[in-house]
Amino acid sequence: MKEAISAAKISEILYGACNSLEKNHIDEFRALDAAIGDGDLGITIRKGCTAIIETLKTFQTEDTGALIKKCGIQFNQANPSTFGVLTASAFIEGGKKVSGKESLTLDEIAGMFRAALEGIMKRGKAKTGEKTMLDALEPAVEALEKAASEDKSIKEAFEKAAEAAKDGLERTKDMEAKKGRAKAF
Repeated sequence: MKEAISAAKISEILYGACNSLEKNHIDEFRALDAAIGDGDLGITIRKGCTAIIETLKTFQTEDTGALIKKCGIQFNQANPSTFGVLTASAFIEGGKKVSGKESLTLDEIAGMFRAALEGIMKRGKAKTGEKTMLDALEPAVEALEKAASEDKSIKEAFEKAAEAAKDGLERTKDMEAKKGRAKAF
């Protein structure tokens, strides 16, 4: 039987990630955003993460898709912004892909992340190579898909995805921004 994670485990992971973002990175996001924008990204992430944490405390389901979609909707409702809409699009499209499933294998997780990426691309009318978050996200999704095809563990797949995202981010240093406020800078 293939390794899988349940809605409860996904809830635990989301709770830990949101808690960590809120406690450790808000000032960093604010400073990075202020360099090319209005500096509100940290506030957006804090409010969105708080909304996800509250959702996880009250929304009980075994449906991984319903859980993921609900978190995306709540993130956006907490602070509607461009980032909020893109985040919601990722969660909603990813959640749709795994709707009705009580647990997810690595193949299903990779498919969910592919759907999330496509949701961001569609909503943001963007593609890789335009110096956006997609330039880090797409290599991460490709790494998840590759790990799934090689029958790696979920942990190992996410380690590879994190490395790929970091490499994708590094490559943006030589790109010219084509979207958003960064285009003006």
